[in-house]
Amino acid sequence: MALAANSPFRHGRDTGLASAREVSLREWPRSGTPRALRNYEDFCDMSEFLARAADVPDYTYFWWKLRPHPRLGTVEVRALDTQTSLTDTAALVALVHCLACNVVENEPTIDPPPELIEEGIFRAARFGVHGRLPDADGAPRPVAEILDHTLAQLKSTARELGCTEELALLPGLLQRGGGAGIQRATHQMAGIDAVVRELTRRTAAETTLRPIQPAPKSPSTPAVRRSR
Repeated sequence: MALAANSPFRHGRDTGLASAREVSLREWPRSGTPRALRNYEDFCDMSEFLARAADVPDYTYFWWKLRPHPRLGTVEVRALDTQTSLTDTAALVALVHCLACNVVENEPTIDPPPELIEEGIFRAARFGVHGRLPDADGAPRPVAEILDHTLAQLKSTARELGCTEELALLPGLLQRGGGAGIQRATHQMAGIDAVVRELTRRTAAETTLRPIQPAPKSPSTPAVRRSR
């Protein structure tokens, strides 16, 4: 979230946040992060219970930052701001892809407490790439330091997935101040109208990218299905 923070302005004014979108979404019901789910069965039971309590049709009315979508056979990562360029989008997609595969291939770890996650989410939204995020022990660490450590861990995974080039773009995004920093630099020089023009220009400038290869399917991990 810190790397993807790209919404500092709202109603034409600087909010003081790197991601005003994140803070706005906190006002929505069934937002944030769900509790740690034991398995797919637990997700199904909890979804039925919460949908009944909220009087909504189904789980698609849960605005979580990470949500299984059984109808599509996917897990949706909804935490990141939309990026201005396809290049930055590809870099963040590569990071999420590698992190997901890395988790699957390694032994499970203890889930961090929800209070720690919430603090990290707020700090990512407030400060973006310039923030200090809590590690597993609660000690604040600069985003740049966390990124360096993470990229070192994901080298072999990136090679297997064929997204080494995309992953290597992340330090450049950080050095530019992230999307929020780029927008603020433009605003400082020429105002909010120039921000809109630059966002449009940068988005239109990139139309095609090399597709990231899909992750290889593991024969030892069958798909989990459940019918009602």
